[in-house]
Amino acid sequence: MQNPGFPDALQPDSASQDEEIIGKTADPETGGDFGHGGDFSGDYENGDDEAYEPYDGYEEYNEYDEYDVNGEYDVDEEYVAYEENADKGSGRKKMGKGPLILLVCLVLVIGGVGGTLGGRYVQGLRSNWMDDLVPVGPSGSDEVIFTLERGWTLTRTAEMLYYSGLIRSADSFVRLGRMENKAESLKAGRFLLSSSMSSMEILDELVKGSVLTTKFTIPEGYTLRQIAKVLAEKGIASEDAFWRCVKEGVYTYGFLEGLPMDDRRLEGYLFPDTYVIELDESIDKVIDRMLKRYEEIWNALTPADTGLSDREILILASIVQNEVKLDEERTIVAGVFVNRLAKNMLLQSCSTVQYFFDEPKYPLLTKDTEIDFPYNTYLYPGLPPGPVSSPGKASLAAAMAPEDTGYLFFVAREDGSGGHYFSKTLSEHNQAVAKARANRN
Repeated sequence: MQNPGFPDALQPDSASQDEEIIGKTADPETGGDFGHGGDFSGDYENGDDEAYEPYDGYEEYNEYDEYDVNGEYDVDEEYVAYEENADKGSGRKKMGKGPLILLVCLVLVIGGVGGTLGGRYVQGLRSNWMDDLVPVGPSGSDEVIFTLERGWTLTRTAEMLYYSGLIRSADSFVRLGRMENKAESLKAGRFLLSSSMSSMEILDELVKGSVLTTKFTIPEGYTLRQIAKVLAEKGIASEDAFWRCVKEGVYTYGFLEGLPMDDRRLEGYLFPDTYVIELDESIDKVIDRMLKRYEEIWNALTPADTGLSDREILILASIVQNEVKLDEERTIVAGVFVNRLAKNMLLQSCSTVQYFFDEPKYPLLTKDTEIDFPYNTYLYPGLPPGPVSSPGKASLAAAMAPEDTGYLFFVAREDGSGGHYFSKTLSEHNQAVAKARANRN
């Protein structure tokens, strides 16, 4: 039978926090750790002079009263006698209220100026730590993979971002996270970050949880050998690691029970699809994903009463997969093979011959059909010992419910349609072969 071709964390905001920023300050120029400078709040923090008008009730305290231990104001008699003697010419003049008022006003004015300057100083502090939030590197800086481990606090995360060269100040990043109420919203995982990102952009990424992923596609009809190469080329796992899991991995699926622990154990069961996985996800977990996908597809299909076991249905589907290009022909081709099995005829499937090669060979030659190995259905009757590819959903469905047509033969049309001629007798088949050859010419 001719080959038809193969389809192409978390600190409470407290001065008694358990974990400290180590070895770094908020401002590399002043060395100031502004995280321990007190609680500047309200109008004072903003340098608002009007909020600190001088106190104008000082006249209440100009009688030189003392506050006694009983909590009352009493006249100091000794001081009064001193004042009376002064009036009689003791050589000392009594102090008037004017100089005292002037002194108090001077003190309060200085205090007011100090308040204004203090407010501006606080603004300077705030400006300095916020300056630390700008990107470390220029636009277009290389991206790096940053790993945020499960259980990391905001402080720990800030430290690691700083030592990775992604932020200017760990202190400032912690302040930002707390100010934005995101200290407890960081997601564990691997992230693609750049020194050209601001601290706010980095914080948003860590909160959004855009975990770094990669994807790969396994085409329908691929064998384990081809799958191993795809995963190696994508940097997901080495071929050695892949084959080790194939032969020794523990996977709790009923369809794998009783199969020998060899390099063909998972053939046909790694469902061909596009997979999105976390970067550096273990190959064992990747294989488990593919097996689970196979189980999902299988359970969604409804098998017919063909007399074939689940394992035999999979083997048949793997043969159909690479024999047919058009999905509408898959049930017909599956029916042809079922009919041949019923009549003890050799299946003579090119798909089974192709399984001998590491990569599909096209075209197959007559001598290729004479290669002696157990999967060659030109030489060995019945279904081969195991699947010869990873069939897609359409091929699985076709093998579960083959079409009953009475056909025993088919040959590729060779007219560019991708279709086949089907025949019930050898004579009809020979005529179809001649027609196909004419189409090719």
